[in-house]
Amino acid sequence: SSGINAEYGGTFVKQESLEKEKLLLGFTFSFPMDQASLCKGRLVRWTKGFENNGVIGEDVAQLLTSSLKNNELTANVEVVALANDTAGTLVAGVMKYPTCRAGLIFGTGTNGAYSEKICNVPALRETETTEEQVVINMEWGNFGEHGQLSDLQTKFDKILDSASSNPGKQLYEKMISGMYMGELVRLALLERVSTQSLFNAEPPLALNTPNSLEAAVVSDCIRDVAHVRNFFGTAISADDVAVIQEVCRSVSDRAARLAAAGVYAIWEKRGKEEFVVAVDGSVFSKHATFSHVLKQTLKDMGCSVKLETATDGSGLGSALIAAVA
Repeated sequence: SSGINAEYGGTFVKQESLEKEKLLLGFTFSFPMDQASLCKGRLVRWTKGFENNGVIGEDVAQLLTSSLKNNELTANVEVVALANDTAGTLVAGVMKYPTCRAGLIFGTGTNGAYSEKICNVPALRETETTEEQVVINMEWGNFGEHGQLSDLQTKFDKILDSASSNPGKQLYEKMISGMYMGELVRLALLERVSTQSLFNAEPPLALNTPNSLEAAVVSDCIRDVAHVRNFFGTAISADDVAVIQEVCRSVSDRAARLAAAGVYAIWEKRGKEEFVVAVDGSVFSKHATFSHVLKQTLKDMGCSVKLETATDGSGLGSALIAAVA
């Protein structure tokens, strides 16, 4: 994967005629890592269905650096900052909204980061530094690993988890993010078929194929009946359309409300003060109802944060970090 990144970097360098320039690079890495410094971090585990042998436990910044040096076009590119996508989103948010204190991702996966006083972080209390704040990458997608979500999991969550590449891991993410939203809908619809209450017990071929239903389709089905018929077939009944839309809304609304619980936790941890939360990711920006339900749920709970879209905040934030490194 680092080799592919170096190839893309080489294409950019060539297109912009920057072969002779020394370039500083901010590396956005959207997976759990043990980060020892600004530009050093070892991969803890893969998530979101990704897998690449020989990378776990390795310094991903160093791997990218080696690939860059082995490419003639990127030999002058130096990795000076390594950041999780949520940290990048937070930094990008601060540039636009001075009171931004958290960055969130709701896309293929989900995660959160927030700024915290160093004195509140036990592992850093003895650190010699003049800084007062530190960015905490929560890796909240893995919440639930110790049974905290067992009362909220449905049988569809459990089926999805057992069939995934990482059973028992990333359970919160599997209940919220775009990668899994469509599969939860598919599993719920298949049960309706098995009880002969949908499609006259004869499901469309796509419904029998695992992971065939993408989050974008779920969103489109909520938005427009025409999209339901386009994906599931023009001959389905009006009752079938209603059931499909109901299931799509239910899965999507639950995802948004669970996401709101995570935002509320950050707000509570920071003393329930008012602040801006920068948010990036296709589920938040493009899903038909997700952002509305998320915001309404926070309002209903009395949470006084303000969610602001940070388009490509993860990449922009890493670039900003590199610029001041």
